[in-house]
Amino acid sequence: MAISAASGATRSPPPFITATVFQIVAVCLDIRSVWSLDHDPGDAWMTQEPHPLLAFADAATLARLRKSDELHSNETALMVVVDGDHFESAWPPDRLSGSLARWAWRQTTPDEAYYDEARWASGERGAIMRVRRKAFLVWQQTSTDSR
Repeated sequence: MAISAASGATRSPPPFITATVFQIVAVCLDIRSVWSLDHDPGDAWMTQEPHPLLAFADAATLARLRKSDELHSNETALMVVVDGDHFESAWPPDRLSGSLARWAWRQTTPDEAYYDEARWASGERGAIMRVRRKAFLVWQQTSTDSR
């Protein structure tokens, strides 16, 4: 599961991400793609835990993922886009929900996207700042997948 960057270099996700994504897509065949989130625009793969992942699927897949305890990992946090815009956490419970439109999600190449994340500004009480983040495509359903 390697990703070709726009520069032509190959980027591979850390093994724990690869293993988790393979387990997820083996159980939930309706997932269309899985993205690795929360990268600084200039950074490569990071190893923070839990590592945030974003899957594009539907509400039924989200419900199935929430019930599939054997897939839940302390190493990853999984959010699922259920309708092309709205997303919710599959695990850990009650972590995050939101909208790709509010995140200003923009796919810039087939394997990279950028989005804005709201974070508390350090040192300023009650101030929120927007931080530009990068996402990498980890897995995508191909047209030859038989469903």
